[in-house]
Amino acid sequence: MAETLRTALLQHDIVWEDARATIARIDAPVRHFCMRQHPDLLVFPEAFSVGFTMNPAVAEPEDGFSATWLRRIAAACQVAVVASVPTILGGSAGGTRVNRCWFIAPDGHAWHYDKRHLFSPSGESPAYEPGERRCTVPYLGWNIELNVCYDLRFPVWSRNTGNGYDLLVNIANWPASRIDAAQMLLRARAVENAAYALFCNRVGSDALCDYDGKSMILDYVGHSIAHFHRVGGMRFLSADLQMAPLAHYRERFPVVNDADDFEIKL
Repeated sequence: MAETLRTALLQHDIVWEDARATIARIDAPVRHFCMRQHPDLLVFPEAFSVGFTMNPAVAEPEDGFSATWLRRIAAACQVAVVASVPTILGGSAGGTRVNRCWFIAPDGHAWHYDKRHLFSPSGESPAYEPGERRCTVPYLGWNIELNVCYDLRFPVWSRNTGNGYDLLVNIANWPASRIDAAQMLLRARAVENAAYALFCNRVGSDALCDYDGKSMILDYVGHSIAHFHRVGGMRFLSADLQMAPLAHYRERFPVVNDADDFEIKL
């Protein structure tokens, strides 16, 4: 078990609907950052290579260009990566499309979570199918819960029943006009679930919105613990998460014992 989990995120601008151009822009800074900082976990925003588009033409197969790059970075930099990719299941034009969040370990082992709460005001719900299960990834002795953007507004979905996860990771394309809500919601999720929380948001503009990042890494009482780095014009955040203080806090303040029982109906 790793007593310390070295986490990092990249809040970057995305070339609209152009995975190759986006990845060409971030590849060298990502490799340079990993070479210098050696994170255990590196997180990218939602739809990290194409932006929050409903265009069916950008959906990739599970082994498409974006997911393949994530696997290569994980192996080359010996870092687990988290990012979402618009994905077409079965690889055919008529297949089901999902907003798939990947967790890929350095050895190539992969987990995925399909975004449950689709953002209907932007037409995401007709464009993609909602996920039907949560995904908690065991990595280096830590349990990491995957969560995508709009999911952050729905606390029941993210409830940390029985302290089942130690870190909640939410990846987003959260617009600047509503970013205060995202930051409040992340703090609430960290505090109510007695867990670390990481929010990775993009910067820049697309056809729909402007984005100003405001990514965060919080401890289990909602305090910001992130440090900023600039590499190749890109802005990274990092924080070292400690298991012992988390375990001590949960023992001293066992909110999980007083939580309500509930059942989620899909």
